[in-house]
Amino acid sequence: MDLPVKNIVSEIDLKPSDAFLPLFESVVNSIISLKRSNAPNKKIQIQIERGDLPINVDIDLIKTIQSLKIIDNGEGFTDANLNSFKTAYSRTNLEYGCKGIGRFTVLAGFEKIHITSHYQENGKWQYREILFDSEKEVQVVREIDSEAKERKTIVELVNCYNPAIKDYTAKSVNEIAELIMQHCLIYYLCNDLPRIEVLDLSEKEPQIAIVNDLYSALSKEQEKEFPIGDINFTCFVTKTGKTNNRKNHYFHYCANSRLVGNSKSIARVNGLFAYPIVEHEIAYFLDVYVVSEYLNKKVYSSRNGFEIPQNRDNLFNQDYELTFDEIETALAKGIEDLYNDFVKETQNRNIREIHTYIQNNAPRYKRYLDRPEILAKMPPNLSDDKKEEWLYGVSFKEKKSIDSKIQKFIDDKDITEDTIVQIQNELREKTIYDADNLSDYMLRRKAVIDIFKKFLDADRDGKYRLEEDIHNLIFPMGVINKGIKYENHNLWLLDERFAIYDFIASDTPITSMSQKKSRLETDIVMVDKPKMFDNPISFGAESSGEISSMVIFEFKRPGETAHQKSQNDTRWKFDELIDKYFEAFLYADNKKGKNYRGNTIVLRQDTPKFGYIIVDVIPPQLESYNITNGYRKTAFGTLYKINPDLNLHYEVITFNQLIRAVETRHAPFFDKLFQNQ
Repeated sequence: MDLPVKNIVSEIDLKPSDAFLPLFESVVNSIISLKRSNAPNKKIQIQIERGDLPINVDIDLIKTIQSLKIIDNGEGFTDANLNSFKTAYSRTNLEYGCKGIGRFTVLAGFEKIHITSHYQENGKWQYREILFDSEKEVQVVREIDSEAKERKTIVELVNCYNPAIKDYTAKSVNEIAELIMQHCLIYYLCNDLPRIEVLDLSEKEPQIAIVNDLYSALSKEQEKEFPIGDINFTCFVTKTGKTNNRKNHYFHYCANSRLVGNSKSIARVNGLFAYPIVEHEIAYFLDVYVVSEYLNKKVYSSRNGFEIPQNRDNLFNQDYELTFDEIETALAKGIEDLYNDFVKETQNRNIREIHTYIQNNAPRYKRYLDRPEILAKMPPNLSDDKKEEWLYGVSFKEKKSIDSKIQKFIDDKDITEDTIVQIQNELREKTIYDADNLSDYMLRRKAVIDIFKKFLDADRDGKYRLEEDIHNLIFPMGVINKGIKYENHNLWLLDERFAIYDFIASDTPITSMSQKKSRLETDIVMVDKPKMFDNPISFGAESSGEISSMVIFEFKRPGETAHQKSQNDTRWKFDELIDKYFEAFLYADNKKGKNYRGNTIVLRQDTPKFGYIIVDVIPPQLESYNITNGYRKTAFGTLYKINPDLNLHYEVITFNQLIRAVETRHAPFFDKLFQNQ
């Protein structure tokens, strides 16, 4: 049965990451040839011939590779090796992990392979020249006796043509040597690596890099077996000093003594390895090289990947032996055991960081400060946003679990001593989570109080915030509470009771609220149909029928002296700031008696009415004048007055008194919430 070479080559799909796979295959073939020979000074030299600058890759001054020569003093192209070369999927070098496919991988990237070989066979020195391409396949061009009397084989990879890899061959001599070092590391770890030189002949003065020298910075740390079920894996762990911009520890998978595929960050599997290992003030990174007979069996014939799924998601055959996720989890756990001191240090640092974050930024999660088993699971090296995301996820899952257990108890109606104890524990946990919600709310309130206090300060130019800035912070101007949610206003700054009112309007003409013919605009007006002090928070449409109470606020701008007539006239009553609004509601021409929605309302003379005046400065003369006109001081220093005929209560409060009152009300919460700061 014929198996055309071009058919095999067409099935090999090289990716940009495989740019040097043809070179690796050739170098490994040379290593195997040297392993089979008795040459005293085993050596491989790689000569680079450059082509053009890359087209699609932004690399300055480095040209792509046109051709490569791999020269060694190994066994050479003997009759047996030539026959193996002519046979697809040859098993001649199976003991060395060769699957007889490497040369086809070379042709997937290069136009042809030109080979010249001086070798000794049956006591005679021979010379053989071979051409190999996809069309004419293997051609023995020349066979003669050799006068060289020394082993020397040159394998030339001619004309890199594959656009998938060509631009990605534009790497320096040192970079290429580094890649060979990584790919051939297993031979080094097994003390089976010849001298390898990389020579760039395209410059006026050839550049050279010795691959073996690169291993001097590499420290072989550990060699350990990791069984996963019935399958054994062996890991060679190396340690490299932190250089350049390297930021990760890596897994490297190997098959048949070769590096296969791209490296994988260990931190992606185990976040504890997100930091370098520091010893004697020097930072190191680990490279873990994984070998296994299982990997040898599962490697693709082109040796650029494995027939192993990453995970079991969408995996049709769930009985599949292993996935990479399972392999990497087990390996990471094994590496964690090997570097126990480093892991403990990383865990402690991580816990310190999350403690600081919770204390300073997220006290709502304080319950976790006493649960190190939870905090130890948080991936390290997270940004504050990611810390918040992780903590919220943990909190959400736990709360959901508690709610489910409580609901199950309710649904099952299984009341025994054990279930009562269990539900008591669940309710205790739920109380903790509800307290977290309160913590969030209190944090928001503290921020609003801080902003409010800032608004009362003058800026660098001695200017104060406008009245409307204060106004909007407490309640947005020009809206009614039908268009704003409870959590979007801050009426609690004035008094917690005012959140219960059914209808709230802000800087809205009276006529637009009540069909009273008045263009006066109150700062804030609130009406309450049920009882003022007992009604729960409500934002329904219960603003028709008889009004049981009404509240009106008037704000004066920070930095101003409270005045109604002129700057120097302090002979005026605070009542004048409020009375006009209540009078407009009570006495303006409105025979229909409808509210802003057309519903009938009744506002009586004896309806409880509350008028609040919020000011910054009250001159002594103004205070004295109002005291002689019926105002009295409260125990908190505010001024109040009652008009019994209208059932109207006035109160005059300064901004500072308002701030002191609101901070006093919140002090127990804030003291508890921020007690460790």
